[in-house]
Amino acid sequence: MDDRTKKKYERLARAMSSDSVMYMKDAILKSFEEDNFFDAIQENLDENKKAFLSRTNEEAAATNILAVATLDVIIYPLGTQGKFPIF
Repeated sequence: MDDRTKKKYERLARAMSSDSVMYMKDAILKSFEEDNFFDAIQENLDENKKAFLSRTNEEAAATNILAVATLDVIIYPLGTQGKFPIF
């Protein structure tokens, strides 16, 4: 995958993660309090993965681009906003 294509897929993954924050912020924060982030928003993560795979190619699907975006856009920024037991 060339650098330009990779950057495009990274932007897509970050946008999808940003949408998750926009629409699910309360559920995400609650999941941090209850220490069940992946269980609580698994349906949304699955939807993001399905949408990402439909808009990219097999090479992008084999990367961790979407997982990195989840960490960078959802977990780290929101996790540092409060005192949560998992952080």
